[in-house]
Amino acid sequence: MPLVGIVFGAVFIGTSVRTITVGRWLRRHGARVPGVVVRLRRSGGHHRGVYYPTLRFQTVQGFVVETESDLGFNPSPVRPGQQVMVVYDPERPQRVRVDGMGGGGVLHGALFLIVGVVVLVVSLFFAVRAWL
Repeated sequence: MPLVGIVFGAVFIGTSVRTITVGRWLRRHGARVPGVVVRLRRSGGHHRGVYYPTLRFQTVQGFVVETESDLGFNPSPVRPGQQVMVVYDPERPQRVRVDGMGGGGVLHGALFLIVGVVVLVVSLFFAVRAWL
C-alpha cells in the first residue's frame, strides 16, 4: 500500500512543479489582454469536480483565440459570459490562464506541492518501516 502513496505523492509533486513553473513564466513573460469566459468544462466526480474555463481573447497581434485553460478551480471563480483579464504565452496563445486567479497557478501549485510532499514522506516512512 505504501507504493500507491509514493506514486500518488510523486505525481502530485510533478503536477505542482509544472503548475508553478507555467504560472511564474506567464506572470513574467505573458501578454495580458481582456477576454471572456465562453464556457466551463467540469472534470471529475458527480458532486466534486474541477471546472476548466474556456477563454476567448484577441492577441496583441489581432488574432482571436478560443482555448481552454490548463488551470481548473473548485468552485469556479468565473462564470460563462464573464469578462476577465487573461495572460497568455505570445509564442503559444493556447497556453492561457485567467490573470490574477490564485497567482496564475502558483497558489494551486504550492498547495499541490505540500500535499504531494506530505503523502510522499508518510508513504516512504511506512514503506521503510514495513521493510525493516
